[in-house]
Amino acid sequence: MHYRSRIVAAGLFLLAGGVLAVAGFFADALTLDLAHAAAVGFLGLVILALGVLMLRRGLAERPRRERPAATAPQPLPYYTRNCPFCGRRLGLKEEKCPACRRKLPSGTTCSAGDDDAPAAEATFAAAREAAQAHGSTSYVWRSVRDDATCERCANNDGHIFQWEQEPIGGHAGARARCRCRPEPIFPKGETGAPSAPDPQPQE
Repeated sequence: MHYRSRIVAAGLFLLAGGVLAVAGFFADALTLDLAHAAAVGFLGLVILALGVLMLRRGLAERPRRERPAATAPQPLPYYTRNCPFCGRRLGLKEEKCPACRRKLPSGTTCSAGDDDAPAAEATFAAAREAAQAHGSTSYVWRSVRDDATCERCANNDGHIFQWEQEPIGGHAGARARCRCRPEPIFPKGETGAPSAPDPQPQE
C-alpha cells in the first residue's frame, strides 16, 4: 500500500473509531444497554488503535526531503589594506598613505612580498595548471600570518576556493606582494599529485 493511501485509510479508521468510542461513552443518549455500549466503546478503541498504528506506519514510509548540505563557512569581508611602503593599515578607499605621503598602487593589499605582479600571476597559473592536471578543482588558501599580512589574506586563510572562480581581491599569491599560496585539494585516491607551490620569497 502506498504511504498516501495508508495515511488516508488511517484517517478513516480514526474517524470511525472516534465515532464508535463516543457512542459507547454516551450510551444513554443512544438508548443502548450497558453491554452493547461497552462493546461499541471497546470496538471504537480498537479501531482507534489500528488507525494510530496505520498512521504511524504511513508517516514513517513517507519520503523525507534531504536537507541541503551545509555550505562551507565563508571568509569574513575585509575593509582595510596595508600600505606597501610603510605597512600602515588603511581603508580600502584610501588613495594616499597619510603616514608616508606616497600614492597607493591599485590591486595590492599586503605590505610584504614580491612587488612583481606578472611573476605572481605566472606562479599561480602554473600551480593551477599542475593541480588541475591531477583532477583538482579547488584549493585551500594558506597565508603567512604576521604583522605584514593584510586583512584580506588573514580572513581567507584556511578557506576553500575554486581554481576557476576568482575571489574578491584575487587568488592566493596571484597579486603583487601577496605571500599566500594555494594548497591544492586532490580527489581521493589520486596518486602522483604535485605538491603545493612554495610561497613567494619574502622581503
